[in-house]
Amino acid sequence: MPRLSEIFPGGYGPALEREVRSSLEGQDGLLHNMLLYQLGGVDEHGTPMSSLSVECLHPYLCLMACESLSGEFSPALIPAAAVELVHQYALMHEDVQAGSPNRGHRPTVWWVWGPGQAINAGDGMHAMARITLMRLHRQGTQVDRVLKAMQLLDQSSLSLCEGQHMDLAFQERLDPSVDFYERMAERKSGALVACAMGLGALTATEDEPVVTALHNCGRQIGIAWQMAQDIRDLSGSSGQDGPSDSLLNKKKLLPIVHALESGEPALKRELGTMYFKRILDPEDVHRMVEILEEASAMEFSRKLLASHCERAVDALSGTPVSSAGRATLEHLLREMMDEA
Repeated sequence: MPRLSEIFPGGYGPALEREVRSSLEGQDGLLHNMLLYQLGGVDEHGTPMSSLSVECLHPYLCLMACESLSGEFSPALIPAAAVELVHQYALMHEDVQAGSPNRGHRPTVWWVWGPGQAINAGDGMHAMARITLMRLHRQGTQVDRVLKAMQLLDQSSLSLCEGQHMDLAFQERLDPSVDFYERMAERKSGALVACAMGLGALTATEDEPVVTALHNCGRQIGIAWQMAQDIRDLSGSSGQDGPSDSLLNKKKLLPIVHALESGEPALKRELGTMYFKRILDPEDVHRMVEILEEASAMEFSRKLLASHCERAVDALSGTPVSSAGRATLEHLLREMMDEA
């Protein structure tokens, strides 16, 4: 998939980086360095890097939502930064839960400083997100709108935690279902993307049905994004060398869930046997992909992904989203489907 900067307007990245740096101003010490490290701003020794790693889906969609309704993205820079800080807090905790030693081709926070410090730093990142969003009042946003934005961010954070809980519990279930998977993905991945687009709309308009429509659009994009990642993890198109951490941790990715729920008994038994092994080896992974193809699980997953992409587009029906905004969104969704 191309870089997000090739899909979204070019001015987003530099402006967003300035806003995120502004959110962390006035902080110092090891905790501050850990937050900057997570954002790509320093190395593990505290040496500054050239730029922050803020080219991410959530803040870009927040900025796009605002610009597609108002013609400018700058009013949404504060909520975009806040959403990205929540996203990073979630990644820090998820890395601990999954035992992932690396993310983005470098050691994770917990791998460098230990799980206890990583959990604490993640909590600090979440606190910084809330403090950042409250700065909306400084740019003239009315108090009731700031409170509505805070409620949206906090509710999405809670939903994200619920989704992560469901994902962890999902690993222990012997009776997975696609319905349960979709409900998990709606919370774990859909909630924060919905929040991003909802906050972007909230800074652009007071028309509540429009805000709700963009929030719903974001939810479908988030679900589709999770499904696309699951498919890429299994098809080898994720860009990662070797099997993904999700696969090695035996997470029940969408195609696997479908095969376990609807596949032929012999294939389900073979797949189940693999999941009872302590460690998956490369031969297991190769055979697993063969089983999924035999069960038409990859084809099913791509069709389900396409249906959520269609729902995302349909959610914008009747809204005053600009033609440029719609084109950007459709470009993003096409790339997601093409790469899955």
